[in-house]
Amino acid sequence: MKISYRWIRDFVDTDLGPREVAARLADAGIEVASIAPVAEGLSGVVIARIEAIERDLGDTAAGHHIVLCRVAVPDRAYSVICGAPNAAVGMHTAFAPPGAMLPGGQLVKMARIRGVTSEGILCSEKELGLSDDHRGILELPADAPLGADLGAYLGLDDAVLDIEITPNRPDALAVVGVAREVAAITGARFREPAVDVQEGPIEARSLCAIEIDAPDLCPRFCARVVTGLSVRPSPAWLAQRLRAIGLRPINNVVDVTNYAMWELGQPLHAFDLDTLVQRKIVVRRPRPGERLVTLDGQERALGPDMALVCDGVRPVAVGGVMGGANTEVTEGTTAVLLEAAYWNPGSIRRTARTLGLTTDAAYRFERGGDIGGLPAVLDRAAQLMADLGGGAIARGVLDVYPRPRPEVRIGLRLSRIERLIGICPPPETVVGILRALGFTVDESSGDLQVVVPSFRRDIFQEDDLVEEVIRIWGYDKIPVALDRGRTLIPVHRPASLELSRAVSRALNAAGLHECITYSFVDPDRLAVMGWRDPSALVALENPLSRERSVMRPAVVPGLLEVLATNAHRQIVDCRMFEVGRVFMPHRDEDGDRPAHEELWVGIALTGLRQPRGWNASRERVDIFDAKGMAELVLSAAGISGSDTLGWSEDATPRYLEPGRGARLAVGGREVARFGPVTPSVRELFDLEAPVFVAEVSLSALLDLPSWSPRYQPLPRYPAVQRDLAIVVSNDVTAADVEAAIRGLRLPLLSRVALFDVYAGDQVGPGRRSLAWSLTFQAQDRTLRDAEVNDMYAGIVREIGERFKAEVRGT
Repeated sequence: MKISYRWIRDFVDTDLGPREVAARLADAGIEVASIAPVAEGLSGVVIARIEAIERDLGDTAAGHHIVLCRVAVPDRAYSVICGAPNAAVGMHTAFAPPGAMLPGGQLVKMARIRGVTSEGILCSEKELGLSDDHRGILELPADAPLGADLGAYLGLDDAVLDIEITPNRPDALAVVGVAREVAAITGARFREPAVDVQEGPIEARSLCAIEIDAPDLCPRFCARVVTGLSVRPSPAWLAQRLRAIGLRPINNVVDVTNYAMWELGQPLHAFDLDTLVQRKIVVRRPRPGERLVTLDGQERALGPDMALVCDGVRPVAVGGVMGGANTEVTEGTTAVLLEAAYWNPGSIRRTARTLGLTTDAAYRFERGGDIGGLPAVLDRAAQLMADLGGGAIARGVLDVYPRPRPEVRIGLRLSRIERLIGICPPPETVVGILRALGFTVDESSGDLQVVVPSFRRDIFQEDDLVEEVIRIWGYDKIPVALDRGRTLIPVHRPASLELSRAVSRALNAAGLHECITYSFVDPDRLAVMGWRDPSALVALENPLSRERSVMRPAVVPGLLEVLATNAHRQIVDCRMFEVGRVFMPHRDEDGDRPAHEELWVGIALTGLRQPRGWNASRERVDIFDAKGMAELVLSAAGISGSDTLGWSEDATPRYLEPGRGARLAVGGREVARFGPVTPSVRELFDLEAPVFVAEVSLSALLDLPSWSPRYQPLPRYPAVQRDLAIVVSNDVTAADVEAAIRGLRLPLLSRVALFDVYAGDQVGPGRRSLAWSLTFQAQDRTLRDAEVNDMYAGIVREIGERFKAEVRGT
């Protein structure tokens, strides 16, 4: 939310600059994302009057409107060429004479146009950096002082703070709320907006009536009536305040509702009173088939649980979201019903999402608001409206509040503050902080009795008050000291967390980047990837969108989205992983389907194996890279060996190419799978290059017997190496042969490593050559050749008999 710094200073006396205020707010828990000047680089622009339009320089038939104007300031007149359609004699506007500077570093110089010299520029809002509106030059009030600096007159020497508000602090969605925070932090004096309502003789209840038929959706509805209005452009100060925060001025009536909303945090809506049938407001649920054309010109179907504001016959607004076009304030409006209501936050959230409407009003209402402050906001807005539109305020506030909420009273013990944070400010400091934040404090008894203001809906218990005290007093005042009276207890992290961290460290060290993706994904994409049965997915009851409506059954879909995002930005060499939970439906005995969660790590590789460079190879990643990463995960989990299982239609996901994927098993239990992504899935994600993925179930690894690290000294005696090359049928796998060698359980065989695979004319069709390096070593002596020869012969005999292998050589 954007807030003007000058606007904040209307309610708090502080000498701090915008950046100092932003830093202090951040320390107190209100983050300021950015600070920007209202009109950066603007200088030398003054207020001038168009005294005459001397001649037309444009081709009227071609639609051009270019005129030569005589523009006057108190001590001089200028000849200025202007193409704005609203340029008129007597108009006060913004003038940049030669030497002035416009935003963007544009220095104004004299220019010759169509044979005539132009001595400056008559400026639009866009040229001044106020908005994107360039339809005409800026129109100023007739009493704007000629020759005065435009920046000083409009308050352009201001800064705009873009504040990030957490959902629990709707009170900070207002200039007054932020100013109250600044006052409490700095100790400066805070001023409430001055409101002196001048009511007329006519009773408001004689002009309109209000009913609430759905108090669960609208607990309170208040209104004021203003008559005798004249709808016209807002004064410069109001228009500029709105422009500074990114709003477009419309007219004095609508602008006042926006101004009051930003100032006090309560959205308002103005109905043209004369368009309300029966001069009546009814808050109810929609009837079947009811529709409403909203202010944006769209006809909208209304759901049965939406809050609807109606007159005596028809809907006139979607409560808390947007008004209807049938009661819109126009230039002919003379009387308005000004509404301020409190809406059920959950209802507003659902309504805005269903209708696809994101409005400033809905943004505030769905976070809750100040149900007790509605009359004060109405008073402020009605008086502004009457002052700017020449109207009269009807006597009294129309207030329907069926079930008034009791005040929240909480006891606060100073001993509780000290217990929670290790120190307690002086009692007078605690009381001063709470009062500065708007709390009422009774300190007559031993403990403080605190009444929570209605605008602080986030305060429920004593510890909330403790947090308020310490965040204003300063977290830096908490002493860093060890409590000697307590025993330090070692932190015991869950096994899943320890394993996740070990895996992440190993994959990071291998050059992979870690990702964090959404846990909810697109069911349409999942259908293409193989999850065609909706009952096999966990669907969200209230999804943000169709594309995020089911929980992920695997980590790979999110990784493929990340690959696609990088590919669209010309980053084609990617090596990434994610450790996260996947979700599957699980039927229990009662028939419910709670989500069953498992912890997995997903790995995705594409592009070159090494970063591009003159000394790097141009090899691309392949399936063995994916397998190697899966084995690295097993190694990080303390598992030294695994079995490779072939392709299985039932066990291998459909997003892996048939016949090319494989699985890893430990102790007979499958724990991982890897392979290339199918072309159809790559096309789904718009990925051109081959992609190789691996997935390892960390939940399965956690279920395996626990292991302990074992340490052994470096060998003191030399090792003996022998190479074994055999020719076998193509249906014999290297894993089978290696398992047979290890199955001999030779105590002196310390290492078996496959180093060559060959298929070709030298071994014949349907056969291939496999070669291993065998390492023999003893811890207590140097081995003799006879010992090694006996063990080697036993290995040759075993694999020869079992696989009908032919030994090629040693």
